[in-house]
Amino acid sequence: MSNTLQFTAISGVNSEDAVCYILEIDEAKILLDCGSYEDYSGETLAQLQRVARQVDAVLLSHPDAAHLGAYPLAFSRYGMTCPAYATQAAHLMGRLCMQDVVRSLRAREEFALFDERDVDAAFENITPLQYSQPKTLSGKHSDIVITAYAAGHSIGGAIWTISNGAEVVLYAIDFNQMNEKHLNRCSLMEGSTGTVAQRLMRPTLLITDSYNALYKLPTRAKRAESFLDSINSAVKRGGNVLVPVDSAARVLEIAYVINEWWPKDKRRRDSHALFLLARCGRKTKSFAQSLIGWMADSIESQLSNKDGKPFELRHITVVQSMDELDRKMRSDPKSRTRARKAVVLATLEGMSLGYSQELFVRWASDKNNAIVLPQRGPPKSPTRDLFNKWWEHTQGNLPRGSPVKLVAPTLLPGADVQVTIKRRVPLEGSELEEWIALDKRRKEQEAARDAIMQRNRTMLDSDDMSSNGDSDDEGTRDMGIVPTVREVDVEAFSEIDLEMERLRGGQSYDLYVKERGRVRGLDAQNQSYCMFPFQEKIRRVDEYGEIYDLEKYMQVEETDDVDFVPEADNAYESEPEDENDGRPTKSVMERIRVDVRCKVSFVDMEGRADGTSVSNILVQIIPKRLVLVHGTSASTQALADYCRDPQVPVTKDIYTPGVGEILNVSSGLNAYKVKLTDALFKQVQLANVQGSMLGYVSGRIKYAQNDDLPVLDVDSSGMAKAWLPPTFIGDSKLSLLRGVLESRGIPARFDSEGTLVCDNAIAIRRGVKKNGNAETIRVQGNPTAEYYLIRSIVYEHFATV
Repeated sequence: MSNTLQFTAISGVNSEDAVCYILEIDEAKILLDCGSYEDYSGETLAQLQRVARQVDAVLLSHPDAAHLGAYPLAFSRYGMTCPAYATQAAHLMGRLCMQDVVRSLRAREEFALFDERDVDAAFENITPLQYSQPKTLSGKHSDIVITAYAAGHSIGGAIWTISNGAEVVLYAIDFNQMNEKHLNRCSLMEGSTGTVAQRLMRPTLLITDSYNALYKLPTRAKRAESFLDSINSAVKRGGNVLVPVDSAARVLEIAYVINEWWPKDKRRRDSHALFLLARCGRKTKSFAQSLIGWMADSIESQLSNKDGKPFELRHITVVQSMDELDRKMRSDPKSRTRARKAVVLATLEGMSLGYSQELFVRWASDKNNAIVLPQRGPPKSPTRDLFNKWWEHTQGNLPRGSPVKLVAPTLLPGADVQVTIKRRVPLEGSELEEWIALDKRRKEQEAARDAIMQRNRTMLDSDDMSSNGDSDDEGTRDMGIVPTVREVDVEAFSEIDLEMERLRGGQSYDLYVKERGRVRGLDAQNQSYCMFPFQEKIRRVDEYGEIYDLEKYMQVEETDDVDFVPEADNAYESEPEDENDGRPTKSVMERIRVDVRCKVSFVDMEGRADGTSVSNILVQIIPKRLVLVHGTSASTQALADYCRDPQVPVTKDIYTPGVGEILNVSSGLNAYKVKLTDALFKQVQLANVQGSMLGYVSGRIKYAQNDDLPVLDVDSSGMAKAWLPPTFIGDSKLSLLRGVLESRGIPARFDSEGTLVCDNAIAIRRGVKKNGNAETIRVQGNPTAEYYLIRSIVYEHFATV
């Protein structure tokens, strides 16, 4: 049967919004990423809610909000409790990212969509994987195999392959083909030649992004130098520097680069302090040190260094609140009166909330300060607004296809950025009195409810005791029903609310209880007496004596099958926030326009492949179909036009979908499953082709009564013995064949027509069959010993079946 492939974009097409897509393979629905930025509004979440319960598996690529920001919401509120998968590092750092986002949101308003407990529960549902670890989906979709490969860009970032029979889908977005300080490059590239890995070539479907299709970036070394120079220029002026960063992904590369550069100038260390300001900053640093195996080889080699821990970031001071930052900046060891200046890496990268927004409002109006942007930020965020103004001022006349100019920090004349500030302020006056009254009434109701529930539990315990000695509850004996404890509890608890209101309102001080301890005749009826509400507590017992809670005496056995345990105890336990000291607060909102008088600089430290690299990689991957996502309409169209060029050897089956558009990207291949008998399998001659065993099979189909799969058995008819021409399988590039011949001592060269000429006597040409379904290799020349030697080498270059 043929596999059906369908692709639907929920978000992240023809725009740079957070990414979320659905891939349908037959009846299986796989969610590719589940991103959302911190506003948590719009049609995207509504579409996600409609399909959440239908999803069979979730694949998460990177530990940032753009790729997993909506996952806790979908898990806790939308019912998307299906299995989810991420690499071990992305699972760990992604949880920290979402904890930082939740704390930032709750620090400014009553954010009720989900909390940190929901984040923990959602990430407990994720199955962590290693790179190159095949994983079969559970349940009825066990024929689908997923595998994660390194993507670069972020620690634990993944490129996913989804395989089902002959269909192979490669999902590769936000990858980086270059090595960085703390990360190796993506697994798409292998060796030092810059070629695509064979195992990831020729997928049935390639889903990739066009985010940087219009950008041509300078080398990584030049960008890192310009980034540090931008910071240093503000330090020399005696100003503060704000670097907006995310909380768990790109912040690691940026922090590592600055930490290595910082101690090289003593005057810089004396005049300025270097801070990481994040609500989960200490956990981020601690967990990064435990993920050395996921980092670059150069960092992993530091494990043998006795001077310190790898990725220690010893020159960066981690602070987790604005008050702590202010205290550290005031404590200048050189002067008791002068406040110390600082370079601060502050979350979040969009400056729409978090500490980065507070510092932006505080520092932007001082001409001695500087804001250095390492990322463009989410769409419609203050960071993106500031980047657009910088781009127009410095790169406005940049010709298309030219590298981005690296410029020094510059003033933006007349630049102002609108910022929406939300914060929680303590209640005062009549609002505080009203809150205290409501809180007092709520506590009284809870206390009264707890007392009633405890008293009724005690009465039920006593009823159980008396029922064992007196009778089988005469009230139900006539009906032939013996009430269970669960039935009694439900009946008793249903009267709690009414009884509580009577007690609180002073309407009743007595309770009607059953008569006990009296011998009654056969015709006696149950009677109740009005008594003061006191009940002696009697311990519950069974036929063996008092009932104990065994969980109090159980010992938890430690297991050794845990892949990773964070250093700190209760590593994920929420840290208490003391910004308001438990005082009642309310949320207030204010929209202001910040006059940006400081110098602004942007240096691309996003860790993504630029347009030139993406184009070259697409040519080497050779996909059968191509879907372009996650880029503006202009960048998506530019990359699609490049691929549609007749001179570019890339598939012309290219899709640029819109939001909600359903694409049928099936290959039309027919794949069937059969069982081979042992007798037939022994006759098959298998050849090794790129790590797989391939052979030609001829047999006869048989159907067994008690088996769903048909059986392929030996064909005893004459057709099985008929001669068939051999088929050669392998790479038909003559350039590879030329290398093989030269390694065997046979000189070979290409003539002007692309023919491979061997020793000026034998010609090797590549062609295509008339039906166009296969390529041919022709060896032409006089039948000499040299001719037969070259032909045998050509035969050996291919697998024959």
